[in-house]
Amino acid sequence: MKCILTFAILFVTALFFGQNNKAEEPAMFIDSKLVSTNSMEYIDPNEIESVNVIKKDTTINGTVYHGQIYIISKNPKKYDFISLEQIKSGFTKIKSNDVIYMVNGALIKNNIETFKLDRNYILEVEVTNSETFYNLRKSDIKFDIINILGKTKENLDTKNNIILRGQEKIGVK
Repeated sequence: MKCILTFAILFVTALFFGQNNKAEEPAMFIDSKLVSTNSMEYIDPNEIESVNVIKKDTTINGTVYHGQIYIISKNPKKYDFISLEQIKSGFTKIKSNDVIYMVNGALIKNNIETFKLDRNYILEVEVTNSETFYNLRKSDIKFDIINILGKTKENLDTKNNIILRGQEKIGVK
């Protein structure tokens, strides 16, 4: 009896706390390419031609999505989506795997494997090592921070801004 009770408790525990590969979000497709839902934040809404929603659950790469959203852009050849790993290998010289990704100063916390950005959206990629932070210099944990600056109005204004400094007065004797 004790064995049956133990087995029942283990079975119920495994059911409740087992791994779940169910995503609470729909599968997002932009021009038939699967992207994460937080990638949509960096797509210009004026470039969207049509949106088609299918309310049918689907399984992609072992993950169950609740529905599908197909977005067709006005110019399908404009977007060249690349993953964060491709950005790391193409825009930086980082070889380690310990990396924190940021886009326009915001941390990417979810869907790092499926997060994709348009190659044409990237303005600049900044790399900061954890050793540059005073509080982390003595730490055993070493990592890099990759901040991807996009072509937003603020970033373009900052990039094109020229600051002149000097103490001389011009034309005054």
